[in-house]
Amino acid sequence: MRLRIHPGVYPLVWTISTLVSGIASAAISFTANSGTDWRISNGALTVNFNPTNSQIFNVYVKNNTDDILNPANSRIYPQFTGTPFGAGTMTSGRTQTADYIDFWTTTQSTGTAANPVTYSFHYVMFNNDPAIHMYELVDHSATDPATEMAQGQFLMRVDPDKFHTQHQVDPGPFNMGVKQSTLPDYATFTAAQAQPGRTVQDATNDFTGIPALTNPIGKNFHTKYDHQAYEQFHKGHLEYGDKYAVSTVIPSQESMSGGPTKQNLIFTDSILMMEFMSGHQGTTGYAYKPKQGVDTSRLYGPYVFRATEREGKTGDQLYAEAISTAGEYRTKYDTVAPLIANGYVPSTARGGIQLNIGSTAGWNANANHNTVVLSDNGVNFQKSGTGYQYWTQLSNAGAGTINGVVPGTYRMSIYQLGKWGETRVDNMVVQQGKTTLPQDAKFVPENFSTHAPIWTIGTPDRSSHEFLNGHSANGDMLRQYHGSYDFWKQLQDLGTPGKIVYYATAVPGHAATNDSNKWIANHWRKFNPGLYNPANATTDNYSNIAPQYVKDAGGPAAYNGLPWEVHFTTTAAQKAQGRYITLSVALAGALGDFTATLNGTSRVWNMTNSTTPAYRSADAGFFQWVVLQWDDPNGTLLKAAGIDNLLTISVGSNNGIMYDALRLEISGVSAHPDVTGWHDYDFVSSSDNTNNTRNANESLGGSLVQVFVPEPAAMGVLGAAAIGMLRRQPRINCRRPISRTDPA
Repeated sequence: MRLRIHPGVYPLVWTISTLVSGIASAAISFTANSGTDWRISNGALTVNFNPTNSQIFNVYVKNNTDDILNPANSRIYPQFTGTPFGAGTMTSGRTQTADYIDFWTTTQSTGTAANPVTYSFHYVMFNNDPAIHMYELVDHSATDPATEMAQGQFLMRVDPDKFHTQHQVDPGPFNMGVKQSTLPDYATFTAAQAQPGRTVQDATNDFTGIPALTNPIGKNFHTKYDHQAYEQFHKGHLEYGDKYAVSTVIPSQESMSGGPTKQNLIFTDSILMMEFMSGHQGTTGYAYKPKQGVDTSRLYGPYVFRATEREGKTGDQLYAEAISTAGEYRTKYDTVAPLIANGYVPSTARGGIQLNIGSTAGWNANANHNTVVLSDNGVNFQKSGTGYQYWTQLSNAGAGTINGVVPGTYRMSIYQLGKWGETRVDNMVVQQGKTTLPQDAKFVPENFSTHAPIWTIGTPDRSSHEFLNGHSANGDMLRQYHGSYDFWKQLQDLGTPGKIVYYATAVPGHAATNDSNKWIANHWRKFNPGLYNPANATTDNYSNIAPQYVKDAGGPAAYNGLPWEVHFTTTAAQKAQGRYITLSVALAGALGDFTATLNGTSRVWNMTNSTTPAYRSADAGFFQWVVLQWDDPNGTLLKAAGIDNLLTISVGSNNGIMYDALRLEISGVSAHPDVTGWHDYDFVSSSDNTNNTRNANESLGGSLVQVFVPEPAAMGVLGAAAIGMLRRQPRINCRRPISRTDPA
């Protein structure tokens, strides 16, 4: 295995560890029962590990003799479907001291496309700690071919008969609080899954007619995508039953990808998950992509699975107990020699950043809406996947602190839910043992006109939650399979079969709509989810309940809907504001292009980043902002004052686009990024794309003066707001495992 060694540190730690493990009494014990069974106990847990496949296949809590893992598929394991991990020479080993044991497997790169990386999966258990800590090292040599790692996760398959309640906390900015659901009876669940027609989509089942399996999140549908969480507030989650509780704890999100708005899966049926990289919301480009000719490494973790006796505690108590361990774990990681050798940066080698950021609009009183992100320099934080990521929330005075940051150079991104725009500053430097103080940092909402918008639909908050199908009855962001609602019938019920007709202002003969529930979250072109019909056991009963107008057009498999309409008028004063008419379309997700036509003149946006929230039970995915502009120097494009103007929007793909907000402005100054100095939106100003600015959503921002001051001693430790991945030191390359204590 090729490990990065910290010269002058690791050999000393190794020597001490070797001596301690030989002379001290400890609760940690190790027994090699066979070449496929290592039995390890730390006084709180006992596990059996197979060093030939990287899997833990039994877990016993304290002195109990009943395995808490699923009898049918008993394992804790890494999963890397869709990634370049292939077969190669596999080795295993362990480091054991009085305080911890780190055991692992390593598969060597073959130097070919069949396996172009060396990868290791490590498990760590501390003395008398009821937890299994996991981390993954991916090592790519300059001689290995280029590749791409797109998914990584650790999974714990627990016994579904022992765990019946799933518990989440703060899964999103509009889902704050406890979200708890009861797992269905496992025997009934698996029997229903086996019935013809019950599977309507990937990992999605329709349990209509089986009341015992009604899902409290997605009505009659059950899907793993209902259990997703923004990483922004995600500290952990848990499952529990009458006797046991198991939890995922995330001591730091620093080695994850995609920033605070990235949504990852939490549970799949009864499986407890730690998903640190995935494309479940669509391909957004944050994958680890090592190039040929360059030595690179990526350390993911550590992450934690805890297993305890329930002892009569409530879900709230169990959750609080689990996440309270995060600070203790971060301190313990400083002592784990293999983890440090593999690139983990100890707390004493880190720095911090202290923020005092102004806002020309004033910060939201709800700090959950004011966010600052550190991510890969020069990269949209949603695509950050090479280095470390951190974030914090700003108070209503603009104050915030991020501690425990690995020294390096970052992009700082600032945004406020409810305001247009994102302030980006590259080349933010964090130094070891120092606090970075950015000077005169300011968030400026991005409005293209000095006048009020002609109209706005929705709220620019990076989600579609305010629209129909975007929220539940209590206002939470609605996570549900799209087959839970009847899109075509909703359009008919709104009075305009096949399309939305929205009056953004009052027009002759019609009042302004002024109701976000009259705008639907996702604009489908074709809507045809398979629904189960108990009478004929088919998967396509949707045409039987589709409205007549859809049936007359060939049914949902053929019908494509109509362009949506926005009607509005302007006043003479508004028309006199300038020659440029700009339509902002903030997208919470997109799976295709769209065309906006203003009084017969079109602008076409070609999709830049695909993302699938509507298809995968979410109401937000990869955020994009599109600005479409019409130059009207003679004032002839818009109708005369008080006369109805028509804007239509049509989508080019079946799954369409998911709206965040829309805004129309009139200005005397162009919205071109070269004019505004803002580089966080795609700009479309002609029908033939000749003057369009593509990929502006990835562009950089300005710069700031930075002051560095020594950190207080307490700030050297990872703080509660820290969330980032660890920069590697120059490596020592080798094609064999280095010498280990107690080699296997």
